[in-house]
Amino acid sequence: MPRSSAEVIRSFGYDVEDVRDIGLGSAKDKEIIEYALKNNRIIVTRDTDFGEVLRYPKHPGAIIFRLPYIFTVKEINEKIKEFFSSVSENELRNAIIIVELPRYRRRSLD
Repeated sequence: MPRSSAEVIRSFGYDVEDVRDIGLGSAKDKEIIEYALKNNRIIVTRDTDFGEVLRYPKHPGAIIFRLPYIFTVKEINEKIKEFFSSVSENELRNAIIIVELPRYRRRSLD
């Protein structure tokens, strides 16, 4: 995710940490999941591996943006704005959400 995406999400009132700012920029997926669980965080990423609940049965929840790799930073951030404008905070909790063009899918972790 572009660094500027964290600021876009913050503009919707969410408390956001970028892994690069907390020393996890080169961390393995498992380390990021453990950090998210410990700190009650939802992962926002373009990495589809974070949606693998069989690999990570204890899961903090994730929003995975499956967007074309040719998307510019501006296009990614526009899609982020569009998504966060269309969902409630309750929909984000305890779920894996896959955001695609032109829709999103939500799978509950309950």
